[in-house]
Amino acid sequence: MRKLLKAASLALPLTLFSFDTAHAIRPLVTDDARVVGEGLAQLESWLDANREGISHNVLAAYGPTEWLELTSGFVHGGNYSAVDAGYGINGPLFQLKALAFEPLPDGAPGLAWVAGFIPPWGYGSLKPEGSTAFGFLAATESLFDDKLQLHANLGVAAAQTDQLWKTATTGGFGMQSHIVAGLHGVAEIYYGDPYAPLHAKWQSQIGFRYVISDTLQFDGTIGKNVKDDRDRWWTLGIRLVTPD
Repeated sequence: MRKLLKAASLALPLTLFSFDTAHAIRPLVTDDARVVGEGLAQLESWLDANREGISHNVLAAYGPTEWLELTSGFVHGGNYSAVDAGYGINGPLFQLKALAFEPLPDGAPGLAWVAGFIPPWGYGSLKPEGSTAFGFLAATESLFDDKLQLHANLGVAAAQTDQLWKTATTGGFGMQSHIVAGLHGVAEIYYGDPYAPLHAKWQSQIGFRYVISDTLQFDGTIGKNVKDDRDRWWTLGIRLVTPD
């Protein structure tokens, strides 16, 4: 099976480049089967803009053990659409990730379990209708001596609307590869965002991560709804990690 994956991935443009050992998953929605590490802290901050508004997202993670990662965060920003114009804030999010297996280069894939909850707290245009809960499995395969990494997610999310719970399946497939110096290419296709499952649809992104060091990285993407060319967005972010 692994040989088949290697052969198939040769057809993908990003495999033309080598890949280094930087393991951050942002800016992909599809998560990876890795945790930040025992005693380490991580801060991810990014802008997300589309035709309706622009938001600022913040996620902070901490590793109390080698196999567990705890994350919390919030989002705030302005909506300039005619329906929900104005400033808003939503959060905090609470999430845990438990690592079952670390991915091995050209070896066994990694596997992690993620679960989270977003209470119905907020203000203005980003105030949610109700609570959101989600859980999914994340798998990571390291190929070509870690020159290419493939990530896959599959799970379920539920959100309250009109005091009823609406559930949706979520899943995605993402990949990442090195281009030159600290520049990495990323691409993904996914169905539903676990943080916002009410309007699940097929979406795709392509972009970059630039690794300055093990503690500082920048990233950006452009994305679109697979079935609607008018539904587009871009992101631009930064990732900071405490020194090991």
